Amino acid sequence: MLIIAYLCPIHPYKYHMKNTFFFLLSLVLFGACTSNPREFTNPRSYADNTCDWMKKLRITHVEFADTATILTFSYKSSLPSYRLSVGPQTYLSDEKDRHYKVLFMTEHMLGEFFSAGPEGTTFHVGFEPLPAGTRIFDMIEGMGSNYFKIIGIHDSTYTLAKPKFSRKELAEAKQIRSSIFKPGVVTLRGTIVGYDHNDGFRTYKLHYSDYPADINNTLALDIDSEGNFESSFDVNYFFGGAIVDHNNNWYEFIAQPGDTLNITFYKDGSVNYSLSDGRPYLLRNYVRFSSGLNVVDNSKFQFTDSIDWPSVLDYAWKCKKRGHDYIDYVASKYNLTAFEYQYANIMMENSILESYLDCRMDISYQYITYITSTEHVDTTKIIEITENSDRILADSAGLNFIADFTANDSLMLIMPVQWVIFNRYKYDRAFYKSVVNLDSLKGKVDDATLYALESYMTDSIHLANDMKLFGASEPSLFGKICMMQDIDRHLETLNTILILYAVANPDSVLTSYMTKMKGLLNDANLEARADRIYQDYFRKQVPYWDLPECRGKEVLKSILANYPGKYVYIDFWSTGCGPCISGIKRCYNNRRELMTGKHDKFVMIFITSDPEEAYEPFRKEWLEGAESYRLSQDDYNVLAGMFNFSAIPHHEMITPDGRAVTNVPEMFVVNPDDPDPELQSKQ
Repeated sequence: MLIIAYLCPIHPYKYHMKNTFFFLLSLVLFGACTSNPREFTNPRSYADNTCDWMKKLRITHVEFADTATILTFSYKSSLPSYRLSVGPQTYLSDEKDRHYKVLFMTEHMLGEFFSAGPEGTTFHVGFEPLPAGTRIFDMIEGMGSNYFKIIGIHDSTYTLAKPKFSRKELAEAKQIRSSIFKPGVVTLRGTIVGYDHNDGFRTYKLHYSDYPADINNTLALDIDSEGNFESSFDVNYFFGGAIVDHNNNWYEFIAQPGDTLNITFYKDGSVNYSLSDGRPYLLRNYVRFSSGLNVVDNSKFQFTDSIDWPSVLDYAWKCKKRGHDYIDYVASKYNLTAFEYQYANIMMENSILESYLDCRMDISYQYITYITSTEHVDTTKIIEITENSDRILADSAGLNFIADFTANDSLMLIMPVQWVIFNRYKYDRAFYKSVVNLDSLKGKVDDATLYALESYMTDSIHLANDMKLFGASEPSLFGKICMMQDIDRHLETLNTILILYAVANPDSVLTSYMTKMKGLLNDANLEARADRIYQDYFRKQVPYWDLPECRGKEVLKSILANYPGKYVYIDFWSTGCGPCISGIKRCYNNRRELMTGKHDKFVMIFITSDPEEAYEPFRKEWLEGAESYRLSQDDYNVLAGMFNFSAIPHHEMITPDGRAVTNVPEMFVVNPDDPDPELQSKQ
């Protein structure tokens, strides 16, 4: 019997930089004989039921009484303002969608808002009684992207069994995985059941990534009056991404080249996936439980000055063990295919690795926190902080945890969070730290040659460290993808003059660097992808580009009409984005200077889609008098699609004749009296 309890936490600031957090709490209960206990205390769980860093909510007691089914919750919040409400909307639901209404709540008034605080609180919720035969249950917990989910409860006597797959099933999974790098076209067709243009939104967003090229793409999907949208993409391998709805809920999917994937969205938040040719969707069973894959309490990985690294490492190993147990359980319950089982395990491992590497990144660069928070920087203190960081990061036990992960599985190319993992792994000081000093060559060789030599030496050292970590004779796929991204990143760093130099001088050291990097990949698919990166980048090296004819251009034109004859610097931001807020505060003096009217060629504007209750207080404090715009989510989506960004802060600069600048400089280096980037690059 499936039991679902909906408990709704409410936060005054509903909108996060990426997600709006609403939480769904569900329990899976199984019927059994009445001879078993009617109560369970502190049932064992395989994952911390933690909503990211914000709160902790767990079941400590379950009682099957004749008059009610009573669930006892322990609730903690690291943010005093985070509140929980249990009201008439809370209920239990079984597999036949029969609802058991909430009857009462003790310790707090039913329906009231309350804050638990870091000390926590305990409360009891009584529901209409379950059928008398329900006495044994199994518990596994996990967090979804936009809600909190607990699947099942189980006591200490429950034994998990490993799923078994036939040779035929394993062969089918192998065949699917062998087509990872097959190029083709993927078409997405979406239908929103019961949609009406008067619902207040006319676009969804699509996010997808090209990990080898280190490119994150964002597109606005226009919804017609019938609630339909469609888009097609040329892809070089499996296509993985997420559709984001008007409430910022993320719906992840994957598709093989050649697929036409139909996605149906229902009013209750459920989604159905199907393929037009009648084949079963690759993750048809996986989607029923995938929200529980995040088994990590991110607060355990948050860096502090007194971080207990052995405890962090111990928790990471426990997360991994619980994650595999969880997937073993649901693989049997939901009849996962062999491919779904393999995908789920890689997905789970990567969610843990992301949090773990994120913590290591904080340790790697904690000296930056010291520098930015201290008025008078002490050089001795910086050395002390750096040495302590290096000591922690060089710990063999910590490195062994990374080495235990699957580093050569091509499925990682379609993981939604993989770009973060590649970035953190690349710049972890245990691998990236190297002594590359070419000062003796400065002034003796051109800048392009110097840059190429430094890049090649740094990348070679990183790949050598990768081989040492995984004990292999060649770099792991993980390391190769990081290096591919570095190629793309290096090309972005090079200014137009150096790129043109490389094109005009095919025998230069810079061109040789590109050839050597491609050769290190030792993989035909990745080498071909590297060739496309080079070709695309060289082709795009122009100072400006023309905006496409689309709805985003019309939205932008209505804003630019206020600034005729000016270079317009645009800052896309949100109140829920820490780096955005930091950047706005740092450029405060620049903005005040621009507002004096002395610089008639240049203006800086700010664009967000934040709700008014979050936007207005910040605007009054930090953007008073500035050129600031709060757009509808639809208008913001089409701008994000036109400029192709998913992360913020994001900056663009538009010329007086309406073209976009290719390489947008930092606000702090723009000369407001002479903002033309082409002229500045020649100075």
